[in-house]
Amino acid sequence: MALILVLSVAATIPILQFASLGYMLESSGRVARGEPIRRCFPGAALAGSIVWCSVWIGLTWLAVWFLADLAYSAELIDPGSLRAARMRLAARIVAAVWVVWCAWAIFRGGRWWHFLWPAPVRFVKTIFRAQTWRDAEDRLWNFVTALRLPSLLKTGFFGTIAALVWLIIPAILMIIALTSPGGGALGLVGLAGAVGMWWVLMYLPFLPIQMASQRRFWSAFDRRSIRASFKKAPFAFMIAIVGLVVLALPLYLLRIEAIPQELWWILSLFFVVLIFPAKLLAGWALRRSRQRERDCHWTLRWIAWIPLISAIGFYVGFLYLAKFALWEGTASILLQHAFLPPVPFYAR
Repeated sequence: MALILVLSVAATIPILQFASLGYMLESSGRVARGEPIRRCFPGAALAGSIVWCSVWIGLTWLAVWFLADLAYSAELIDPGSLRAARMRLAARIVAAVWVVWCAWAIFRGGRWWHFLWPAPVRFVKTIFRAQTWRDAEDRLWNFVTALRLPSLLKTGFFGTIAALVWLIIPAILMIIALTSPGGGALGLVGLAGAVGMWWVLMYLPFLPIQMASQRRFWSAFDRRSIRASFKKAPFAFMIAIVGLVVLALPLYLLRIEAIPQELWWILSLFFVVLIFPAKLLAGWALRRSRQRERDCHWTLRWIAWIPLISAIGFYVGFLYLAKFALWEGTASILLQHAFLPPVPFYAR
């Protein structure tokens, strides 16, 4: 739960949105490589520490907020009075003390008892030691390093680029057919776009995860390896595609109308809760295929292929209808949250 909250908050911050997607791809890539389940979610304990520290920082801030509210009320009742000035000064002093209090609690370990009791004697004894500041610098550096932001940003960025490269041509053909008047040749253009989108979506859910698992950008364009993997585990691929469609479609309901910026984090929370399992399913399908040496019988492949292409066809049809319901209009055909970071929620 802490990991989901951290990824949701990161998804609302520009640039860090790529890190949120990069983590989901990295985790799914580890599943595809067959790593133990505990190693497939790196930094989960760190996310728990971040969330609990945030909770206790918020709770201790309530005292500062209460005093600041009293100072604001005093200024409204008696503007420019000595009592109001004293209340404002007291609020600023308490806020400064709160900053030191929280920083000291985090330095000691960030546990709940560290926020409740500041250990003033220990604080006075250690705050003026040079070793204390060196330890604080080392801990801060270790914390920043443990986040692995450069690696996650790189994975999310290149995963986004690869998805856009795959989506852009069929999406443009579909948009041209929907936005241009008339029929005839434009109908054929739209049909070509729909068929192209259909074909792309058979491979796109797995290609960025293959890129993350192999740590090679060009693996995101190795369609033949995905096709070979499907022959070994067709039912796993079918489950992954159907799961992606089932989990991605409800998010379109949240894009019918733009919501206030203060509530964007709710969209990101739904995005992570629904899309993360879909990507894990795709990683699991790749893992199943790599555990098998021989291809399945062609009859089993056809049995799995029928619901797979049916689910994709339903999704492509929904993309056409989304143009009339979503506030992004035809841009929603390209800005598909199933393969991109949460940026499509906020693109205007």
